[in-house]
Amino acid sequence: MQRLKYFYKRHALTVTLLFFGLLSIAMVAIVYLQPNKILSGSDYHRIENLALSIKQGEWFPRISYFFIGGRGYAAGLFYPDAFLYLPAILRVVGLSIKESFIVFAIAINFSTFLITYISGKLADFNKKQALIFSLMYGLSIYRFADLVNRQAIGEVIALTFFPLMIVMLTRLKKGEHRYWYLLSIGMAAIGYSHMISVEIMGIVIIIYTLLNLKRFYQNKSLKYLIAAGLLAIGLLGRYFLAVGEQMATTIFQVTAQPLAFLSDRTLPFKDIVVNSLTNAVFHANTVNVGITILLGLGIACGLFYYSKNDRDLIGIALGLFIATTSIMPWHLLDHTIINTIQFPWRFFAIITAIVSYLVAKDECHLLKNKYYFYLLILLLGAGNVIYSTNSIQNQSWRFRTNAAYNTPNPYYIGAGHEYLPAQTDYQKILRHKKQVIKYQPHKIKITNVRHTWGRYQFDFRTLTDQKAVVEVPFIYYKGYVAELNHHQRLPMQMNKRTGLTQVALKGTGRITVYYRTTTIQRIGTVISLLSFGMLIIIIYKEKRRATK
Repeated sequence: MQRLKYFYKRHALTVTLLFFGLLSIAMVAIVYLQPNKILSGSDYHRIENLALSIKQGEWFPRISYFFIGGRGYAAGLFYPDAFLYLPAILRVVGLSIKESFIVFAIAINFSTFLITYISGKLADFNKKQALIFSLMYGLSIYRFADLVNRQAIGEVIALTFFPLMIVMLTRLKKGEHRYWYLLSIGMAAIGYSHMISVEIMGIVIIIYTLLNLKRFYQNKSLKYLIAAGLLAIGLLGRYFLAVGEQMATTIFQVTAQPLAFLSDRTLPFKDIVVNSLTNAVFHANTVNVGITILLGLGIACGLFYYSKNDRDLIGIALGLFIATTSIMPWHLLDHTIINTIQFPWRFFAIITAIVSYLVAKDECHLLKNKYYFYLLILLLGAGNVIYSTNSIQNQSWRFRTNAAYNTPNPYYIGAGHEYLPAQTDYQKILRHKKQVIKYQPHKIKITNVRHTWGRYQFDFRTLTDQKAVVEVPFIYYKGYVAELNHHQRLPMQMNKRTGLTQVALKGTGRITVYYRTTTIQRIGTVISLLSFGMLIIIIYKEKRRATK
């Protein structure tokens, strides 16, 4: 035993990283490493699209032509894919979709454990506390359900950075300004993973700041918080400007026909408690935080008056827990921008991060008792094993063979079809999958039609003195251009009945239709690059200042 302790002291970091690696594999083994089958989700389709785009030489696709049978869906515009390059490149070099996804899932787990552990060290936790922080959060039921049951890739990547955000807020509150830029990096990383999570984290930051406004001002932390916010906005400029331009020019189904209203997605307080106490397998009516986080929240609330420094976090966690229930009058916000959150239970991610932090902080000094420490780890591990086993039993219908999983349906774009133009009839597209260029034969003659990845080309000759409208089977997004004879660009519009792309032609010539980044998108990219350069300068100066 003494030799083991000595070995651990000398190689603590190596042992910790190895432990995180083994744990990352074990978490997905039961549900993802089944022989000749895998528990299926939906977001993995985005990996296949990015891989196919890379193979076509398009490394930063705005429009995803794998989707809707080649008609194109703006997944690259509205759903950030910055972290999907790892599995996409693995796919390009020859791994199957299943193999690429499993490696990616393991990498997400490992990154979550590691970043949470580092966040714990930033919070001045000792090794044991930092380890508990990592395990509490990394093995939490909500995060596990997000990874395994929902397979919401964007959201589960965003969750990786939640602990860092909580810790950085507490540091600024205490007047610890060193590493303040990590708040910007964390927010940008969340944004390039899952934009709804930015909205959720933004709400929490605003609430936390208002609760501690006096302390932020007294500790001269307010300017660092504002600077971090502005820097994060700059880093996310590439996304914000691109999406803003699209939303300003086109009405999408996300606003015309919302997937969900917040008021319809709450659960009774009693049901959430019961589901959490039993670690119920994820479903719309069984979503929960898990028994460990629920008990941790209960203990934290019980110690509210003794935890003077963390009353704000306890209050936020409890308030958000109540907000996920039917007690909260969400119907008042159903038709506001807040409704873009879609599901109130997404706040469970914040609750999980806060409670994990509070348990690891251990103001009651329970972690000094080795039996409590090992019991907590056992509870977390057993909870995940039981949850995985129950997922296999209760959701066996979601298992697909390797062959089926490795040939994803290109017409599946999620349940809400949020970013199709409001005029697009998705069901009609499914009924009529054949893609054809539509025009009036008595007004124009079309010949030599060629369709390649993201591009239509054809020759035309109008038969009258008037312009003839030609509809190209691409879903319309601002940025499509019609290039006449390889040099002149003609304006393209959206067909108000179908949501497809169309162009008015006159005379003769050769037309090439393709998507081209807009001026606004290029400005956004420049802003993000300049902000990144500023971040590098800030880190360099902060390091020099710390050295001096």
